[in-house]
Parts: sequence; C-alpha cells; structure tokens
Amino acid sequence: MPTAFVTGCATGFGHALCRRLLAEGWHVVATDPEIAGLESALAPDPAARERLLVLRMDLADPPGIRAAIYEALEWSPVDLLVNNGGYAVFGTQEEADLIAIERMFRVNVLGAMHLTRGLLPTLRARSGTVVQLSSVAGRMAFPESGFYAATKYAIEALSEALFEETCTFGVRVRLIEPGSFDTRFLERAREASEPRHADSPYAHLHAIWNEAKLGVLEPPQDPTLVVNAILASLRDERPFFRTGVGPDAERILGLRDALSPDAWVDLMARRNGVRPGSTDSGQLLAPAEVLGLGLDASSERFAPTLAAYGYGHLDHWTDTEDGQQALDLLASHARGEAPATGPAVAPDVVALARELSDPTRLAAAARAAAEAVARATGKPVPGLEPDAAEDED
Repeated sequence: MPTAFVTGCATGFGHALCRRLLAEGWHVVATDPEIAGLESALAPDPAARERLLVLRMDLADPPGIRAAIYEALEWSPVDLLVNNGGYAVFGTQEEADLIAIERMFRVNVLGAMHLTRGLLPTLRARSGTVVQLSSVAGRMAFPESGFYAATKYAIEALSEALFEETCTFGVRVRLIEPGSFDTRFLERAREASEPRHADSPYAHLHAIWNEAKLGVLEPPQDPTLVVNAILASLRDERPFFRTGVGPDAERILGLRDALSPDAWVDLMARRNGVRPGSTDSGQLLAPAEVLGLGLDASSERFAPTLAAYGYGHLDHWTDTEDGQQALDLLASHARGEAPATGPAVAPDVVALARELSDPTRLAAAARAAAEAVARATGKPVPGLEPDAAEDED
C-alpha cells in the first residue's frame, strides 16, 4: 500500500484523515508538535500501528522539518503529502501583533514549502500527489482575517505554480477549501490573537463584522465532510483541481466566481458597514436601482446582483422597505415569474411584452401604431405606412 505524510495530526482534519487512511490500509507518517499519546489515539489496533510512524515536527522549525523528512523516507517512500498543519491569527491590519503574524506565515506558508521541497524528489519519482488544505479564506477575506487569508492566498498561488512545474513528472495537486468546521481552529485562533479592545477605533464595527460573518458561514460542520473530500480527490483522475467543502464554501466561492473581483469587494464592504453609495464597483445594484430596472432582468447590470441574491448574500437588504421590495423582485426573477412589484411591472406592460414576442401580433401593432401617428400628424411614418404594412402581409 502507498504511504502518506500528513501534518497537523493531533486534532481536527489531520487526526480524522490519518485514522481513515490507516483503516483503508495506507502506511501513514503522522506529524505534529504535540505527539503525546498520538500513536494509540490514531491506531488503537496494534496491527494498524505497524503501518504508522508518529514524528514530532514543528512547521516553524526548518531543521526539524528536514530531520522528519529523513526519518520518514528511511521508513518508507512517500506517495502522498497532505499539508494540513496551520492556524489563524486574527486582527485588523492596524492592531494585530506582527510578531505573531510573522510566526503564522512561517508555519502556514514557509513551513509547508520547506516540507514540500524536501519531499518533491520522491514525489516526482513516484508521480505522487500533494493535497493542500487551503480555505475559503484562500479566495476571499473578512475584516480581521486579512493576514490569515494572505497565507491561504499564498498556498493557492504556490499550488498552481507547483503543478505547472511538476505536472510533466505526473505529480497531481489538489486544493481543498473548507468553510466553517467543528475543529479547534477557532479556539486556537483566539489563543494566538490579540483580544479586541473597547477603545479600538474599530469597536463600533465589531458587531457588524460578526453579523456579516455569521450571515455567510455555517455553524461548525462535521470534519468528516473534509476528510471525505480529500479521499475523493485521491480517486479523481484530474491532475489538478480545487474544491470548496461545505454549503457555506459553495455559496461563498460560487458567488465569488460569478462576480468580478471589484464587485465582490464592493459587496463585502456593503455587508461590513460601508455607507450606501460610498463604494460602487459598477456591477452590484442598490435596492432602488433593482426596483428601477423592474422587468428588465436581461440587463447586463442586473446579472451580478441576481447572482448575489441567488447565493444568499443580500439578506442585509431586509433592514429597509426598499431593500425588502427589491428582494421580492429578485425572488420573482429567480422563479422565472413576472415580478409583482416595481415601476415597470404594470399588467399592461407585461401584456405588451407578451404581444411583442409574437411576430404576427408585432406586425399588427406596427400597423396600428402607424395609423395612430398618421391620424395625429397628418403624415405617414416612413417605412411603417399602413398600406405598406398590409402589402408585406
């Protein structure tokens, strides 16, 4: 059976993944800075324990990484690398502890790269696979998550380049992008981050930021979903792909891909307390603009806002009467119905739109219009004279 090298195995995704790999017959090198009791926790069955090598390794320590690589390769060649280890430090760019931020970058980015570099010769020789635990934060950022998101954006970019560099050797790369899951992630982030302060210049925004995050993230989900996604990625024949895991990741990344980068940032700014009208990507519409467009769902200006509604990112519009009416209008469009509100949805307008969709009725309407204009002005309309229209029939 093949051998996997997995980081961050004491808890969370790494712990659950190692147990599943062992259950499926893999040989596993499990690493973590804290390994007391880890062998028996991962492999209660003595037979499985023979296929498990537990190593103490801190991703912030390059010499320790090299020592772990040497010991692992002495034990078995490696076919699969899972860069799972990492953590978050949260804080605004004005207030976060930059020493803590530097250490997070050493673990999340440089540590993963030291390990990947050390294992690449054997992965190239064996046409192995690299699985990178990224995040929805590798594609977007919340307030106070900019530094953490930057580490995940880096992993995304490095993974693309890694595949481009090694694809001719048969190396496969997978990017796993989870949403919110029930691990020690938030607990450890609180331990590593500076607490918020009541005298912060951002204090009046904290509640808004919290609400915006809760509005798009799911309550912590079962980590088994991520383990299943990793194992499914190993069976997938595609040489490179990224996948969001969890309904929240699918909503966030689906809309992120549907909008331009500037439109996405505009939406996030609106959700996180920006004054209406103070930022405008030129794509997302305000409620009044949606009501103004009314029936014209085919307008190119309408599409990004309809996408934002479809992915559940306009719930904050319920705070105003115009916003609620605009949501009702968007709901009608999403169901493929003629909207029930707005200035452009009177019954005669809807009837006229249906009339004009029929070529025969369109010709009759043109003749009627020409006759009405001729009566009012005493002059025929060029190209729409009543007699000419009848001759065309």
